[in-house]
Amino acid sequence: MIRTVGKFLSSLRLTVFLLGYSMVLIFIATVSQVHLGIHEVVEQFFRSWIAWWDVGPGDLVFSIPLPGGMMLGSLLIVNLLAAHGARFRWNKGKAGMMLIHSGILLMLISEIATGLLGKEAQMTVNEGQIMNYSTFPREVELVVIESAGDGMDTVHAIPQSRLKDGAEFPFPGFMLRIDKHFENADIVAEEEAGADADPMRATDGSAVGLAVRRKPRETAMDRRDLATGFVSIMPDGGEALRRLLLSNAMPGTQAFTVAGKSWKVAIRQARLYHPFSIKLLDFSHDRYLGTNVPKNFSSKIRLLNPESGEDREDLIYMNHPLRYQGFTFYQAGFANNDTTTIFQVVKNPAWTLPYISCAMVSAGLLWVFSSHLRKAISRRKPNAVP
Repeated sequence: MIRTVGKFLSSLRLTVFLLGYSMVLIFIATVSQVHLGIHEVVEQFFRSWIAWWDVGPGDLVFSIPLPGGMMLGSLLIVNLLAAHGARFRWNKGKAGMMLIHSGILLMLISEIATGLLGKEAQMTVNEGQIMNYSTFPREVELVVIESAGDGMDTVHAIPQSRLKDGAEFPFPGFMLRIDKHFENADIVAEEEAGADADPMRATDGSAVGLAVRRKPRETAMDRRDLATGFVSIMPDGGEALRRLLLSNAMPGTQAFTVAGKSWKVAIRQARLYHPFSIKLLDFSHDRYLGTNVPKNFSSKIRLLNPESGEDREDLIYMNHPLRYQGFTFYQAGFANNDTTTIFQVVKNPAWTLPYISCAMVSAGLLWVFSSHLRKAISRRKPNAVP
């Protein structure tokens, strides 16, 4: 049985099947991108072990489980290693092919590592502002903030994956319940609410008198979902229940008091905190003479790290990112009449692996082609005349 399994895992037929299925998976993901958007497609089809494909006409939609990109990549790795273990034997003539396969193996590993460990967020900083966190543009969190008398707040963050209808979260003195959660919604005034508006309403807070209409998830790259939810505060002492309407479309927090203690709650973009801070000193936006076409935009920043005592200035501009403590800050955009900069913040521990794998594959191809070229040249040499 072990020999049979090993023969199957090392077979060329499995290689051809996996490569053929990869084209099928790419085709299905491309078709699904119309309704899901590129970010959702990447997470659902390529960075998952099982990809659920929604098919069916009209309302008769049902999901078919398919092997996802993680499973496909893992099987290709196993197939490549098994083939080398079963058939390949090291010698100088096969060094180029071994180098090519090692580069391909490293490239597959790097993509799996990026999917598991990589993070991508954004940091928006105004001139003169100091920021020590980035936000995920397509992921939200529900935060419950406990205000202390010494000016220090305790923040309890509930991730988006746990925001489900009926979910309950205990806190000192009260229970917080998610009455209804909308992944994307429109918030309108009560008098503008039509028959498609949800019948639930807030009974307390700043959103009293507003109605909610459910919307499909956003697929455009330049738009985000407006995550919205009705949240009930249920005190332990039998006080009256309060229902708040929260959304990342509403700036700030909503305050309430339970048993004499002050609390604040909000739905906001999920945050990625850094052990250092960035202060925007100046933002420059250069244009081509006589036009509004951007020529260059750059951010002069000050990097502040209280742990190491580091305090230095740096310049971030196009194709010149800042790399610091595993984070890479790219100049991505600007706003507010050139007084606000937007950084794309990437944390990817495996970012060097694709470069190394491409270099290995290139070196292997050069080795193989040069070996064949030397053999061809040696065959074309005329025989020596005595």
